[in-house]
Amino acid sequence: MAIILGKVKCLFCNSKDGLIYSICDYGIYGEIGRRLYYHPECLELTQIYPESFGHRKVDMALKIIDMIQECKNFNKNIISKYEKKLEKLKISHFENMMPAK
Repeated sequence: MAIILGKVKCLFCNSKDGLIYSICDYGIYGEIGRRLYYHPECLELTQIYPESFGHRKVDMALKIIDMIQECKNFNKNIISKYEKKLEKLKISHFENMMPAK
């Protein structure tokens, strides 16, 4: 998920103002290399009042929420692997600092 500050429109409200997030676009509505742009507030509004946005936009909001959750789960594994490698590096660095026998 990236934060974009440009002349892109929110998927839900079609506004160019405010802080707009983006996520890779793929699946039923997506094209390769394209991104979905949205305001976090608009994404939350689609969850609260789905009937006011229509089927297509609600379906896209569900896909965005799934992709965000998938990304968070993927990053948890990366962080634990990184911490293990960092611990090994600290141990070997400490051993290299010890004087030779």
